[in-house]
Amino acid sequence: MLKKYWIIMMIMTIALLSVNQSAAFANQTISKGLTIEKNVTVLINGKKVTFKDPVLNKSGHLFLPMRNLYEIIGAKVQWNQQTKTASAVRNDNQVAVTLNSTTAIVNGKKVTVNVPPFLYKDKTYVPIRFLSENLGGSVQWNQQTRTVSISLNDGQTNPPTADEPYYLHINNKRIVMNHPIITKQGRTYIPAQYLYENLENATGKWLSSDQFELQLFGLIFVFTNGSNVIKINDEMIVTAEQPFKQAENMYVPVKFIVDTVDEGGNLRYLSDKKEMYIYLYQTMFTSKFLEKSFGSTPVPQSIPVATLSGTRSLLVSDNPETLTTSDVPHSTATLAAQNVVTKNALNEHRIFSWHYNTLGKDIMLGITLENNSTNTTLQVTNSKGVFRKSSHSWINYDIGLPIADQVMNNNLQPAESEGITIAPGETKIIQSYELLNLYIIGFLHDFDIQSVGEGESNYTIRTVVAKNNEDLATIHSDPVAINASAAHPRGVWPSSSIIGEFPTYQIDGKEVGYSISNGKTDHLFTKENSLAQVNGSVGNSGHFGINYIVKIPVANPTGQAKNVKIKLSGRGGLYSGAIKFNGQVHLIPTLKPGKEYIELPSYTVNGANEVITLELMHSGGSNLPLAIYIETE
Repeated sequence: MLKKYWIIMMIMTIALLSVNQSAAFANQTISKGLTIEKNVTVLINGKKVTFKDPVLNKSGHLFLPMRNLYEIIGAKVQWNQQTKTASAVRNDNQVAVTLNSTTAIVNGKKVTVNVPPFLYKDKTYVPIRFLSENLGGSVQWNQQTRTVSISLNDGQTNPPTADEPYYLHINNKRIVMNHPIITKQGRTYIPAQYLYENLENATGKWLSSDQFELQLFGLIFVFTNGSNVIKINDEMIVTAEQPFKQAENMYVPVKFIVDTVDEGGNLRYLSDKKEMYIYLYQTMFTSKFLEKSFGSTPVPQSIPVATLSGTRSLLVSDNPETLTTSDVPHSTATLAAQNVVTKNALNEHRIFSWHYNTLGKDIMLGITLENNSTNTTLQVTNSKGVFRKSSHSWINYDIGLPIADQVMNNNLQPAESEGITIAPGETKIIQSYELLNLYIIGFLHDFDIQSVGEGESNYTIRTVVAKNNEDLATIHSDPVAINASAAHPRGVWPSSSIIGEFPTYQIDGKEVGYSISNGKTDHLFTKENSLAQVNGSVGNSGHFGINYIVKIPVANPTGQAKNVKIKLSGRGGLYSGAIKFNGQVHLIPTLKPGKEYIELPSYTVNGANEVITLELMHSGGSNLPLAIYIETE
C-alpha cells in the first residue's frame, strides 16, 4: 500500500513539474505584472511575421515594439521626443499614444487606454489590440495555439465632405484641394495635377486613357493605371506603389516622387487635419545640406571673447509666442515695439518675429512704422525680408532653416514698402502677413529709415495683430504683457550681429572646441540690455535673428601648407542652422547632441598667420549652445 502511494505521488510530482516547466517555457516574469510571452505566433492578415524583440504581456494585455509593428502594418510613425508621444497614421486613421499615459488621441478625440505604452530595453511597447483596432483592424488571441491574429482593412480613405477640404502645402505654398488625399496599403497618393500646376517648369498630360506623363526637374515619369511599373526617363522601375485613375485624375505616389527627384525632399501627411506637406529640397533651399557624422565630441569651453557688431538694430517679437485670447484680449494688439529718437540721417533695422495663432480664427500680422515727428518726413529704403508658415511641429525645418538659408545667402526678397515715404503724424505698413488659425509664422525683415531733411527723426516700429481685418496702420497701443512663464525672447538691441573670437589655434596642436550662444560669455542680448522695456522684456540668449560671426586665428609656424578640419555639434537640444564658410553657404541638418556632428570642407592654411571666418544663423528653437571644434588633419 505504501509503495503504491509513493508511485502515485511520484507520478503527480512529475506531472506537476512538467506543467510548471511548460508554463515557464511559455512565460518569463520580468517584474510584477510584466512577462515575456514566449513561443507566440503573430499573424497579420493571415501571414506570419517575425519580431526580433519579444512579445510582452502587461496586466493581461499583449504589447509589441512600436516601430516594428507600425512598419509591418504599413503605418506612418512619428515620435515626439519632447512629449514622448508616438503617432501612427494608416488609411486616414490617426492614433497618438504617450508613454505611461492612459490617454490617447484617436482621430482628434481623447480616448482611454487600459494599459499605457511603456519602455522596455529602450524600445517603446504599444498595446496590440488598442493600436490595431483604432487603425482600422481587429485582433484575436488564441491561448491554446498562442497565436495573435491581426486583421487589417486595406481599403482607401473616403472622399472629403464639402465642408472638410484637403489642403496641400508645397514648399510653404498652401493649396486647397478639390480632391481627396488617398491612402492605400500604407502609401499616399494625390492627383498629379496638383504637382504640375504648382511647381515651376513642370508639366503633365495624358498619353492614353490609362497612361499619364508627369515632368518634374528634368525627370519624365510615366504612370500606368493600376500598374506597379513606373517609367522614369524611359527606364522601367518596379515599385511597391500602384498609381490609379479616379474621377478622371491620375493619382500618383507622393513619397516615390519626392524620393526620386534630384536632392530629394521630405513629406508629412496629417490625416486628422487633412493636410499634406511636401518639401522639395531643390526648390525649398538655396544651399546644400552637410552630411552627418556619428559619434561623441569633447566638452567645449565657452567662447572667451564676443562683441556686438554693426549698426542694424534688432527687434525680437517672440513673446507671447503663442497668441491666445488671454494674451490678446481685444480685436487688435501690439506684440512688440521700438521707439527711435535720433539725429542720424540713416537708421538700419531688423525685425525677427515668431508667433503661433491659437485665437480661433484667421488673423493679420504686420510691421508698421508711425512717424511721431511734427516736421520730418521719413523714407523706407532697402525693405526686404523672408517669411515661412507651418501648421505642425517641424518649425525648425520648415520655418527656421529656410529663413537662415536666405539670410546667409543675402537672398531676402524686396517688399512693397521699398521707397515709400511716411509724412509727420502718419503710420504706414512695412510688411503684412495673413496667418491662418493654428498656424505658426516666422519672419525676418530688414529695412532702413532715412530722414528727408535735417530734422530729428522720431518714430515707432511695431509688430501688430488684427483679428477682424482691422487696418494694421491704426494700431498704436503699447505692447501686450509678456508671458512670464514662457522664456521666448522679446526686446530691442542695438545690433543684429555678434562677433566671437577663438584663442589662436596652433597648427599640429590638439583639437580644441568652444561653444557659442552659450548664454554665458557671449550673452549680450539680455533682458536688462533691451532698449524697450514697456510691459516686459526677455533676453535673447539663443541669438535668434542674429548673424553670428566666428573668427578663428590660426598660427602655422611649420612653413608648409596645412589642412585643418572644423566640426560643429549641438550641445543643448537638437540643433540645425545655416553656416557660411570659405564663401559657401551650407545647411546644418538636425543634430542630436553628443551623438552627431558635421564636418565642414577641409580648409588649407598657407600663411604663417591666418584667420578663418565662419558666419552662422540658428534655425530657431531652444537648441543651443553650438560647439565648434578645430584640429589639424
